[in-house]
Amino acid sequence: MLHLSIRVLAVSVTWLLASVTCLSQESIETLRVATYNLRNYLAMDRIVEGDFRVNYPKPESEKTVVRESILAVEPDLLAIQEIGSEELLLELRDDLANEGLVYEGYFLLEADDQTRKIGALWNGALKVRPIAHTDMSFPFFGDRKKIKRGLLELQLDDFGGEPLSLFVVHLKSRYTSDKRDPKSARRRTSEAEAARDRILERFPDPSVSRFIIMGDLNDYRHTSSVRRFLERGDVRISVIQEARDESGLIWTHFYKKGGEYSLIDYILCSPGLEDASEMKSAIYDSENYYQGSDHRLVWTELTTVQD
Repeated sequence: MLHLSIRVLAVSVTWLLASVTCLSQESIETLRVATYNLRNYLAMDRIVEGDFRVNYPKPESEKTVVRESILAVEPDLLAIQEIGSEELLLELRDDLANEGLVYEGYFLLEADDQTRKIGALWNGALKVRPIAHTDMSFPFFGDRKKIKRGLLELQLDDFGGEPLSLFVVHLKSRYTSDKRDPKSARRRTSEAEAARDRILERFPDPSVSRFIIMGDLNDYRHTSSVRRFLERGDVRISVIQEARDESGLIWTHFYKKGGEYSLIDYILCSPGLEDASEMKSAIYDSENYYQGSDHRLVWTELTTVQD
């Protein structure tokens, strides 16, 4: 949870005519944020216990494992991908509350994708203003497309005495129905570029700005789509937070059909935020994680000091 601690330092001054004591205060805030793709937390056609079910909700056994990951980390703010509706987001919030983790704030972003949406939950100690960015478009083979799931900005009024913005994104998957765009690489890069440009409109100088980009980018760190969020020309936009699990491994997604482990879920911090904060990051490790999602929860804890 969000913590605020005050340390008071007493400084003794040599007695001359009077005794003088100087007190200085230093406030330290700690904020834990996490991103988690819940894998189809929605109603869809699926195989359940060997039987094909039409328009069937995410099984309760899978929801239980998802909650176990969230409860183990207890983030102050949780960015979510692949949630189906506001009703399901509130269901998750209520189920977590019944197990002791209370989130008073929530937001679901309504964008072009009406099936798999992004959203967020946060605790009541945070003052959060959600901003929906759903108007961004880009050229695509003679047409114009929008970022499929939009860009969600969560603006915190006060973290360490200054505002902080968190941008939640879920880029296009590698599935494609357009042979001109194998693995949707062009579409994904264009989405990343449009989102990146909007972030830079909001924060033209990342070296002195405080923001986080987090979510499922559906690509590897060396690819053009991920690099769009890291730099533009000579401008350094963000820095990847190096997260590992308890075994020292960095993968966040398991593609069972191909037997592939990969890093595609990220938390990226602006240079201005990284310079002003101490950070530690991790990937939650659970033996039965796949029973809940094909992704693992990634979190970063920031501690900032204000003189």
